[in-house]
Amino acid sequence: MKRFITILFAGLLLAACGGKDRAKKTEIKAETDSLMAAYHYSDSLYAIVGRIDTAAFSDFIKRAMAFAEAHPQDELAPGMLYRAGVGSMILAKSAETAEYRATNAKRALAIFNQFQEQFPEHEQAKLCYWQRAIVYDDILGDWRSAEIEYRDFINRFPNDSLTPVFQQYLSLLGKSESEIEETLDVGR
Repeated sequence: MKRFITILFAGLLLAACGGKDRAKKTEIKAETDSLMAAYHYSDSLYAIVGRIDTAAFSDFIKRAMAFAEAHPQDELAPGMLYRAGVGSMILAKSAETAEYRATNAKRALAIFNQFQEQFPEHEQAKLCYWQRAIVYDDILGDWRSAEIEYRDFINRFPNDSLTPVFQQYLSLLGKSESEIEETLDVGR
């Protein structure tokens, strides 16, 4: 009888744990669906209409970062974190004040650094060099730091298909739009 009760208790415990796992997976799925909907809303509003809902983007960024921190093993965590970085770049690029621009640019840089630390083998990890270079070049006007990011990528991935593109970007850093157009026209 004692053995039967032990087996019954173990079975109930396993069933309870299995139910908790299913409930947790369902909760995570609902959270990722909600995050993706928030990102698609914010991004499509920006891409299609050209309007930025800063509150929606800020909310997505905060939630995506929290999700990636709480569920680093989830297959969607890297994508959420990467999108949070891109969202921070969009907010920085569209900022009306230098302070807001700098705050969001620094947050984007930190997110891309975190991404590479947390998911070094993920396919988007190497794109973090590019995103940081864009933040430095296009948003902060810090061409020296952008150059460092491009050179780091080129040195780490010399045979990557993006390497020639980044070498071209290096030749254009710090140039005005008209100088870039001249350079590109000469190359044709």
